[in-house]
Amino acid sequence: MKRLLSVLLVCAMLLSMGIFSAMAEEAPLTIDIYDAAANYHGIQTGWFAKVVKDRFNLELNIIAPQVAGNELYATRAEEGNLGDIVIVDKKDFSDLLKAGLVRDISDKLPECENIMKFKDQIDVYNKGLTGEDGVYYGIPSEMTDTSPTSLTDDVIYSSPMLRWDLYTEIGRPKLANLDDLLDALAKIHEIHPTNEDGDPAYPLTLWADWDGNDNMIGIANVVQLTTWYGEKIKQSAILKPDNTFTEIYNRDAAYYKLTKFLNKAYQMGLVDPESGEQDWNSVMNKLSTGRADLMWYSWETGFWNSVDRLNNGTAFIFIPVADQLYYADADRYYGSDRMFGIGSMVEGEKYDRIMEFLDWYASGEGCTFQHAGIEGLNYTVNEDGTFTPYKDNALMDNLPVPEEYGEGGFNDGNNAINQWIVSSICVNPLTGERYAQKYWQAYKDMTMTQMKKEWQEYFDAEDSVDYMKKNNQLLASPSVDFTPAPDNNDIASLRVDVNKQLCQSTWQLIFAEDDDEFEALWDKMIEKLDGFGYKELYEFDCANYQPEVDAKIAAAQ
Repeated sequence: MKRLLSVLLVCAMLLSMGIFSAMAEEAPLTIDIYDAAANYHGIQTGWFAKVVKDRFNLELNIIAPQVAGNELYATRAEEGNLGDIVIVDKKDFSDLLKAGLVRDISDKLPECENIMKFKDQIDVYNKGLTGEDGVYYGIPSEMTDTSPTSLTDDVIYSSPMLRWDLYTEIGRPKLANLDDLLDALAKIHEIHPTNEDGDPAYPLTLWADWDGNDNMIGIANVVQLTTWYGEKIKQSAILKPDNTFTEIYNRDAAYYKLTKFLNKAYQMGLVDPESGEQDWNSVMNKLSTGRADLMWYSWETGFWNSVDRLNNGTAFIFIPVADQLYYADADRYYGSDRMFGIGSMVEGEKYDRIMEFLDWYASGEGCTFQHAGIEGLNYTVNEDGTFTPYKDNALMDNLPVPEEYGEGGFNDGNNAINQWIVSSICVNPLTGERYAQKYWQAYKDMTMTQMKKEWQEYFDAEDSVDYMKKNNQLLASPSVDFTPAPDNNDIASLRVDVNKQLCQSTWQLIFAEDDDEFEALWDKMIEKLDGFGYKELYEFDCANYQPEVDAKIAAAQ
């Protein structure tokens, strides 16, 4: 009965969208997606490809500069055809408009009922872009249905997380600072030198292929950790908790503090020797096979934590460090740092079908595939229409998908677009619960394990955010609609040179053999960065991001 109900719901949705009738008329069509968020380059394959093909007769060709190289942008822009769908950083979107690489979608977007549930956010962004009402070029990514000051999540984007069983085995030490965290990691490494298969495990495993992305300069593995001390990288500048800026190389700031932390870890033998040379795909495999002892992105736990591991206590969970102040963005009401647009050369039937696809991408069914997965693999449907987690190891173990979704593993066929219009914290209209599994009542019931009860009792908190609030260790930054001014040619050239030097120097610093070498390398880095014109870049970025700071201060009042 539950299965029949699910099928009828899907059929009703497809009928309401006119998909069944359209499929009989439309020819197969390949659309190019220029995608700054993608970690995969090529034709989408596997189960998500089948979902899109069955509904729209579309094939998705992912063009990923993170994989194929940033020169793709210049080459395709010169040809005047960046892609049929373009997904780029918000700061770059106005440049696409000026260059004539994205088209006006004002005629079609108001008809997209699912996307226009976020009309307020879309209006704010596009009016800021064009200065006009009712003129649309861009669709923000990951908009929420909450508010600019809400903090819905019970875990923040970045915080220190350890395996509960290993933390327990070393005596659950209270951690006062980063040195205590390193001591705990050293003890964990002693008892956990390998995974169950005998492969080497390390407290820290690092990667370099994300360096310089997401409105930052410097290496991603340091940039994200600076938020542990209430600081946020704004391109070449650091925004401090008191809403003032400082230089990224200031020894009193968190970029120095966290680079030093990683170097101390290296000197203690706690850093994976393949760090700096491996890419994210290699690290992802290590996370999913138990070869890393510290996680710091909240979503990383998806490669290891499962209901079974939460039950047996081997899952990762937040372990507080007393001197830290955790920076967290409030719900991204106005969207994240990327934008969806339609290529300027898209016309006619292709335009119609792309807009139909994107509206589905923002629909209950589309978002369920993106955020919850496949019925019968990732979840089952309850009598009341809500979901219960099923095989929550589908991603980490690349489980085979159900027959109706074709062949191959779940991870192999996962959505390679890797960017969403609708945030996973939004309410799913098909269930009445939020899309993300951790908000489902069934998941909460299943995961109220002995491990979580022990954690709650030990730290006297319901969850990590509750702990941070109770202990005055949370700095929540309101969501505002802000797009930094684009770089002029001189600043863009400066940024490339400074970022390259900062990344190169930071990796050298992480692998310094002793403290004296570290400090000498830091001095040399400052000299080189200033020689490249860092101070001019820093002043530009401070001025560029000051309006965002002012808007956040106003929103918090």
